[in-house]
Amino acid sequence: MAPRAFITGLSGLTLTADERAFLREARPWGLILFKRNIQDKNQVADLVREASSELGGDTPVLIDQEGGRVQRLGPPNWPAYPPGAA
Repeated sequence: MAPRAFITGLSGLTLTADERAFLREARPWGLILFKRNIQDKNQVADLVREASSELGGDTPVLIDQEGGRVQRLGPPNWPAYPPGAA
């Protein structure tokens, strides 16, 4: 099996049929979530569970979360974090 040396993003709040097929075939090492992928805690948990199911196990999930104005996980579902300079 070739190394899975890439992380991929997703298009929205749920997996599309094309994304399911891509995840099964390409087998990325992990996922990265952006604002377009995050609505609330339950939706994020469902999305991660769906993607992990397609990948067949534990999958690292990264989130573009820098604090300040780049905050994908924020109120009211998650705490507000200050910018990195703080």
